[in-house]
Amino acid sequence: MHYKTHIYEDNIQASRAVAEVILEKSITKSNEGKMLNVALSGGSTPQQLFSLLADEYENLIPWKIINLYWVDERCVPPTDKESNFGMTYDTLLNKSFIPAENIYRIKGEDIPNNEVERYKNLLWKNLPVKNGFPVFDIILLGMGDDGHTASIFPNNLELLNSEYSVAQATHPISGQKRITLTGRTICNAEQILFLICGKSKAFVLKQIINNESDSKQFPAANIGICERIVDFYIDKEAGSLL
Repeated sequence: MHYKTHIYEDNIQASRAVAEVILEKSITKSNEGKMLNVALSGGSTPQQLFSLLADEYENLIPWKIINLYWVDERCVPPTDKESNFGMTYDTLLNKSFIPAENIYRIKGEDIPNNEVERYKNLLWKNLPVKNGFPVFDIILLGMGDDGHTASIFPNNLELLNSEYSVAQATHPISGQKRITLTGRTICNAEQILFLICGKSKAFVLKQIINNESDSKQFPAANIGICERIVDFYIDKEAGSLL
């Protein structure tokens, strides 16, 4: 597996390390006169990152050259407390330094199949294409306690190898509908970053990083099939069993 782990004292330090990657890559792109295409994830861990970006990186990152997309979204309105976009808006996007025209959210309030088609076409239109899939510069991933990433859960591993770039998913417990990038879209990115914090992630993360025999039941473990290095930015609690 092509994994590289970066372990930090706490979630703030791990988030700051990811922020520094985004800063470095955005400056490089800006100097080249190009846009930086980033796909964001939801959840409590990236919320820390977004707050940090808003508070400390307003004048450091050239925000005007960054296009923001989403890895996945719950099928709820953007004002719903479960909306990934809504959380990102509250912590980062409501800052005036991010151009509205650079924000490409998944419309969770729309009919899921229609939105899958719209978002798929949007990615094809806006992004470079390689190996038959759109190419992001950076994809930021998280991981659930069950090893899921994006909205690819242990019971829908087929989405890892879907021929489609965007797909509909269903949460295995709540039955909530989701819209998600598929595994092959994720693996097509130039840079893949996992940000994983908290002791509840430690057992699954140990199995993934150590490539244990049954680790492939976890969707996050299968992102390691990518041809490039996948970086894991984790805090000491998440890495406590490594």
